[in-house]
Amino acid sequence: MDSPLIFYLSAFTSVCVVAVSSCRLLRRRLLSVETGMNDLPFLSVKSDTKFPGTAVVCGGSIAGLLTARVCHDHFERVLIVEPEAWLSTEGGRLVNSRSQTQARSRLIQYSSIQANLCFLYAGLSALFSNFDDACRESDISIAPGDYSVNFWGTYYKVPYAQYLGNLPKTFYASRKALETLIRRLALNPKSFPNVQQMVGTVVGVTADPAKPGYLRQVSVRTQDGILDIDAALVVDCTGPTQAGLKWLQRAGFGTSLNSLTISFDAKMHYSSCRMVVSPSLAKRLPVPGGFDKLGGSIIQLFPDMRKDGTYFGCLKDVGNEETGTEIFLCCGGWGIEDLPRNLAGIRQYAASIHVTQPIPGWVWQFLDMLEEVEDTLTCSLVRVPASFWTHLENAPSLPANWIAIGDSVSRVNPLLSQGCPKALLGVLSMNTLLYKMDKTKAIPANFSRQFFNAQAGKIKQLWESGKALDYGRSTTEPAPGETLEVGSFTRWFMRHLQLLSLTDDQAGSIIWHSQMMLNSTSIDALHPVLLGKVLWLAVKLWLKGE
Repeated sequence: MDSPLIFYLSAFTSVCVVAVSSCRLLRRRLLSVETGMNDLPFLSVKSDTKFPGTAVVCGGSIAGLLTARVCHDHFERVLIVEPEAWLSTEGGRLVNSRSQTQARSRLIQYSSIQANLCFLYAGLSALFSNFDDACRESDISIAPGDYSVNFWGTYYKVPYAQYLGNLPKTFYASRKALETLIRRLALNPKSFPNVQQMVGTVVGVTADPAKPGYLRQVSVRTQDGILDIDAALVVDCTGPTQAGLKWLQRAGFGTSLNSLTISFDAKMHYSSCRMVVSPSLAKRLPVPGGFDKLGGSIIQLFPDMRKDGTYFGCLKDVGNEETGTEIFLCCGGWGIEDLPRNLAGIRQYAASIHVTQPIPGWVWQFLDMLEEVEDTLTCSLVRVPASFWTHLENAPSLPANWIAIGDSVSRVNPLLSQGCPKALLGVLSMNTLLYKMDKTKAIPANFSRQFFNAQAGKIKQLWESGKALDYGRSTTEPAPGETLEVGSFTRWFMRHLQLLSLTDDQAGSIIWHSQMMLNSTSIDALHPVLLGKVLWLAVKLWLKGE
């Protein structure tokens, strides 16, 4: 009589075991395809041999500098071609970025706020063995990756307990401080003697007549005229100008590359107000735990996007207890152009944000006390350009020894702080491929194709998450052929997951790991237990009419 019961129990157990095993295999696969976690260990493995010739990196911003650092491990010589002359001087590599008197001419966010994810810290620490020491030398704080994120007036559950109180770390620095630091490290002749930087602008490339499907040279415009440089590898890091596509078309490659680009405009703006907190004021500011002891983030406030398309945040930048600490107050949103430029406006803006719980009282005291140093306030206004993704993985014919990294391929919403990590993902894809290649031979004919396929898999999750967020606002102009309904289920699910994360450790862990791009895949939020919690929460809210 027990035989049928035993049979059904055995069958059910077998199905469960197969399902769990399949999910684990799928997640392991997605970790490799969607993230850079499996690629990080290869940064610490040095190659015994190098490709002969020169890797030419076109552009010396963060993507170009990280690309050059990796190419140093794989090529006999690395040359960065950077148009802005001052970046090749000592001014571009200062230990104290606050004393920098010049700014990037084509980088709108150079003087603005920037958040840095734990994944980026992990990558930079692997690329530069002295990264922590260099941060301390430049007064850049390294602390747990807790950005004090507040959903609708309540802090969500950051997974400290999961790491036994030792939450993975990150660093807190503005774009100017970070880029100046990376440039100083990457162009250090003692650490990376094969890397050089020259002033010039790449204006074209030349196909190799002896090797169809390859590039032979890049043409650089300098003060003395056009200089042709032989290249074993050409990496386009020119950013949103995507200059490389124009070079390739003139050289006979990819006549239809522009048709591979999809774009949408979130019509997002933000103001970034910088102030210097004096040492005496720092000791009195009512920040929980103490301003001086705080790692870097003071508060990040996100309202319910169904009702409010605004954002308010405050981050610490470089500084110390002797000379003072820079902070950034950021106000931004979708479809909002009139943004505050002074403390009175910032206070009014923060008070207008829709929350379900009152903003902590210390925030208002904090803003009031900053009036003591309001004379140090400087403000930059940024109109966030349209997001785009050029699907070069679908290009019919690209040179085998040409690739593009960073904003040369895709630009995403800066609110999620994924710009620099996106560049790192491209650099990791390149490094892993180069590491596995036989360097006694030329770069294989399928290198470019392999690279763009690998990079596309990692960009996809960033692109989809950013688009789902931006399409939640009626002012967003969607991509051609799409409507703002795209991603509606994702927005519904994420809203309930955020609500759940205010009280639930599992939901908080999923959100934190996703935000930090740390060991997170696109299926993690679909865990059966978590799904059940989200659905139960949705039912309760529905019964309440919310």
